Amino acid sequence: MFKAPFITAISITILLLTGCIVPGARRERAEIELQRNDSLFVVDEGDFHFQIVLPKDLLIVHEATITLAKNEESLVITCGPQFRLVASIIDATSPSTPNHDGILKHITLDDEMNSSIYKRVLPDGNIHDYGLKQTTSIANTTYRFQTPADGEFALSDALRMLTALATVKL
Repeated sequence: MFKAPFITAISITILLLTGCIVPGARRERAEIELQRNDSLFVVDEGDFHFQIVLPKDLLIVHEATITLAKNEESLVITCGPQFRLVASIIDATSPSTPNHDGILKHITLDDEMNSSIYKRVLPDGNIHDYGLKQTTSIANTTYRFQTPADGEFALSDALRMLTALATVKL
């Protein structure tokens, strides 16, 4: 008797919580202030030179790796299956990436200044996963950070990577 209203209430709650990404709600970029459990990684590979704080709870379980692509045009930062970012150096005037990747359509959930969180949707309308893109300028270099196309991330994973990207600096 109460099953349908209960399921409806739960469904509405889940929709509201996943839709709670509100533009302007993110914190401003702060100076890196290491806490006791933070792990600062210094990236100095090829033309890539920056620092990033990686989540300590993931580092306890997974080893962080920084891999420069053979063509040295991109760099992959990995810390387990829930944390993978691809960094590339771009011309500051280059266009952004398209809002689809062949089969999956990208629907932007939050788009602020130089970063966006999006969901990738299958042709049947079901959500496949979530991703992010961010452009960051450090000194005279502009980096584009994004989740890899072959990754499958939950919204919480994308938000965790976005938090780490807020710590990127020279």
